[in-house]
Amino acid sequence: MRHSHRAFPFIVICAIASAAQAQTASGPQGAFVDVYLHPDWDDARSATMSGATLGTGFAVAFDAGASGIELDIGVPQWHVATSAPQRYQYVGPTYGWSQQGHFYETSSTTRRRASEVAVLYRRNRPLNRHATLSWAVGGGYIYRPEEYTSVTNEVLPDGRLTEVHAYAYPTSRNYLAAIARLEGEFRVTRQLSVVPRLRVKVFPSLLDDSGLAPQTLTGQPEVAVRWRF
Repeated sequence: MRHSHRAFPFIVICAIASAAQAQTASGPQGAFVDVYLHPDWDDARSATMSGATLGTGFAVAFDAGASGIELDIGVPQWHVATSAPQRYQYVGPTYGWSQQGHFYETSSTTRRRASEVAVLYRRNRPLNRHATLSWAVGGGYIYRPEEYTSVTNEVLPDGRLTEVHAYAYPTSRNYLAAIARLEGEFRVTRQLSVVPRLRVKVFPSLLDDSGLAPQTLTGQPEVAVRWRF
C-alpha cells in the first residue's frame, strides 16, 4: 500500500511530462503570415552588378503540426548600373541626328531584378515551447526583367547639352528554380515570432548560354516577422 502511494505521484508526473512532450512534439498549428526582409544581390552569371539592394516579401502558410504548406512572393528593389558619359566627335557623313563634325555625349543605364513566386512544403521540429526549427523545399517561378536605356546628347558650342536620341530595350530571362530554406522560429508572444532564415535557389542555368542566365546556385539570409492566427 505504501508503495502504491509513493508510485502515484510519480505516475502523475510522468503522465504530465509525456503529455507536455507530445504537445511540444506535435509542432505548430494553424495559419500564419510572414513579412520578411533580406539583402538582395544581383544573380546574373555574367557582368554581375556589385552591392546589394533591399528585398522584401510576404508569405501565407498553414502548419498542421509536423508539416505544412507555404506560398511566398518576393520583390526586391532594382539593381542599377550606369556608365559614365562618353564624349566624342562624329566624323562620318551626316545621317539622321548624327551631324558630321558635331560633338556628342552618350550614357547608358542597365536595371534588373529577380522577383519570385514559390510554393514550399514545410517540416517542423519544435525545440521547446518558444523555438521551432523548420526546413522547407519546393519550387518557384523567378521573373527576371532587365531594362537597358541609352541617351545621346549633342554638346553645343556653349557647352549646353540637348538630347538628340534615346534608346530603350526591355527584356527578361525567366526561370523555374528549386528552392530550399532553413529557419528558426522564436516566439515573442503566443502569436508573434521573429524568424531568421536562409534561402537557397538552384537554377538550371548551365543550359543557357544567352548571357542573361543567373548563377546556378544563390543564397540569401532573411529575417521575417511572423503572425500566427
